[in-house]
Amino acid sequence: MKNMQAKTDSCDGGMDFPFECKLSLTNLIGYWQVRTNDQNKYLASTAGIIMEQVNEAPELLKPIEDISILNKYQDTVNLLMTAIFSPYTEEEEMVAAITPFKKEDVHSTKAYKDLMVKAGSHDALLDPEEMAEIMKHKTMAAYLAIMEMYYGVSIELHKDIIYTLHDHRTGLKQYYKIIINPKFCEIVLKGDLPELSDEQIKLLTDNIDNLDVWKTLLPTDLFEFQGLVVFKLNEVTKDEVLSRIKENLLEKDSISDEKSFADLEQKFRSLLQLSDLNLGIAGYQKSKNRFINFGGGTRRSILIGKKDKIECEEANNSLFDRFARQREPMIVEDMSTCCNQLEPQVDSLMEEGVQNLILNPLFYNGEFVGLLELASPNKGDLNALTLTKIRNVLPLFAIAVKRSSDELENSIQNLIKEKYTSIHPTVEWKFNNAAHEMLDQISQQKSTVAPQIVFNDVYPLYAASDIRNSSVERHHCIYKDLMRQLQLAKKVLSRAMELTNLPILDETIFRLEKFRKKIKNKLVTGDETIILEFLQEEVEPIIRNIETGHAGDKEFSREYWEALDSEIGVVYDHRMKFENSLTSINDAIGSILDEEEKKAQIMFPHYFEKYKTDGVEHNIYIGASMVENMEFDEVYLRNLRLWQLVVTAEIANRTAAMIPELNMPLETTHLILVHSNPLSIRFRQEEKKFDVDGAYNIRYEIIKKRIDKAVIKDSDERITQPGKIAIIYSQERDAEEYRRYIVYLKNKGLLTGELEQFELEELQGVSGLKALRIAVNTESTSIIDEVKKLLEVV
Repeated sequence: MKNMQAKTDSCDGGMDFPFECKLSLTNLIGYWQVRTNDQNKYLASTAGIIMEQVNEAPELLKPIEDISILNKYQDTVNLLMTAIFSPYTEEEEMVAAITPFKKEDVHSTKAYKDLMVKAGSHDALLDPEEMAEIMKHKTMAAYLAIMEMYYGVSIELHKDIIYTLHDHRTGLKQYYKIIINPKFCEIVLKGDLPELSDEQIKLLTDNIDNLDVWKTLLPTDLFEFQGLVVFKLNEVTKDEVLSRIKENLLEKDSISDEKSFADLEQKFRSLLQLSDLNLGIAGYQKSKNRFINFGGGTRRSILIGKKDKIECEEANNSLFDRFARQREPMIVEDMSTCCNQLEPQVDSLMEEGVQNLILNPLFYNGEFVGLLELASPNKGDLNALTLTKIRNVLPLFAIAVKRSSDELENSIQNLIKEKYTSIHPTVEWKFNNAAHEMLDQISQQKSTVAPQIVFNDVYPLYAASDIRNSSVERHHCIYKDLMRQLQLAKKVLSRAMELTNLPILDETIFRLEKFRKKIKNKLVTGDETIILEFLQEEVEPIIRNIETGHAGDKEFSREYWEALDSEIGVVYDHRMKFENSLTSINDAIGSILDEEEKKAQIMFPHYFEKYKTDGVEHNIYIGASMVENMEFDEVYLRNLRLWQLVVTAEIANRTAAMIPELNMPLETTHLILVHSNPLSIRFRQEEKKFDVDGAYNIRYEIIKKRIDKAVIKDSDERITQPGKIAIIYSQERDAEEYRRYIVYLKNKGLLTGELEQFELEELQGVSGLKALRIAVNTESTSIIDEVKKLLEVV
């Protein structure tokens, strides 16, 4: 068994069993020595004969270093082994007597040897992925035996060791559970037994999977295992495969993912021990009374084959009646004698090599959801007995099919949203007309050309409410969080130097201090990433290493770990306050816009869109071309402009009132862009949104992107200021219109102070802009009632 020993006593990464183990028959001999005085005369007589032979083999009475000694006294060893092995055991059970925790085979049954032959080699009994886990399990089992023997603490390992056997002839897997009986094994202490406090014992039990902690408190060189253990393999293929199938089916993509489905199919082959078995799934779409294929390009259904669905309506009805109404599975042991219900699928199935087929209906909460399909190229492989073997997993298959059907439906809905979210209800009629035009082209067998969706002569309205100096605030928060984490890291490493004298600690502190000085002078783009990588990849591993070596004293690092955000693993205090405050402001602005926009649509239908950045911007387009069967008048444009000014004042009022409640007191600025000339907008299929159309109209988009940074001419003052609304315009007639609105809203108490008027510094590619600026009365009550009055007037 030398090959087996090499395989199982060494794992991935060179991990070896850490305890010294020696083969010894002393305990087994002691068992027979006691039996020489047994009341059962036959047993006592047998034990006497065995002990006579043992007395003539003194080399068996001490640990056996040379395995050839067993061959020298083979007859005696065989007699000793009758305490473990009986004639029944030899033929029926897979049992071996081995060196403790190794694979030195002292004696094994015929069934065990046959299993090794079936595997093709001793190495084939283990999957490479299982080796490290099994070695870890064996090491913990050894430690727990030590705890029970020397400390009187009994701890159970609840996880079984499962060996996977690959049958080299069929390629199928079989699973075997290992049962180890240590009755004839003892643990020899080779030094002073370490004293363990109650706290240390609790530390060990809390770290049942952490071998490093156990090795620190209980060095492996203090203990030696002598004797032999009884190693028994029980086949658990059915239970293990069913358990693994259930685990697979609980995964989200068990049916839709190609790799997961192939794994499921392989497990079914192992469960039924049929290497040629094929697994399939067909869903049932109730709304269209048809069976459908999952899996996209890699089709899942054997019955449907390479198509998306069963095309024949009669076949759909016939199968639905059998499976959904009668709830009967279909078992076809010989496809050549198949019933008419599978027409017209029979020919295509036989072309694919299907000679034997089972179709089993699946139900979820009483509703028929699909079929589980099993197929074989060999007649008679699958029969009624097959269904009894898989009965326990059928409900989980039904859940998986239902889940995949729901996901398919969700994907369809998501696709609709992805493709058409930008189709605002106001302009939906235009898209419907375009769709009808394409259907006409199809019916006339013409080349299908998607009509362009363009609206000419529409008036744009734009407004933005932004966080003042958001980039500066965010940058400052990053700096403060980084600086705190660097300081905490330095503090931890300084304390660590009191516990251990490692030169690397001083060098790491030096580098931490360099980073701290660097960002104190100036934090530039890229510094955050570099510093966090240094902390996570170099500093934190050092801290963890010192914690492992000083398991009883982790207080030195507690402050550092507690300061880190539990989800992203960095100090995130100031950034979190900033992001939370930003989110609160954006949500408040978005809520106001959403609520008031519903009312504004009543004035006159128009296109509206909003999007969030460090604040919220919104676009409005209104005009005759955007509505069907309605008359447009410029009074609706003026009313919408007044509405926009009122809502912007409400936003300024509401966000100013929020400041005391925010985690970080962020201020907001507000602007409105007035563009008096109508323009054209076009729906861009690639971006799924409307953009202005034509070179002349592009100027409007350029202004929108640049005005938030605009400054008053001959000064450094931004036109946007907290608590005020800036109205950007280029034509005097627009200013006159807004002056009237401002006078009206000041009279209502919504705006206050002197109206300011400025020329703006030339922006890149844009000149001649002017601005009005007026303060919002943040002491006024909500203007929502005022909006309602405006709507009632219209």
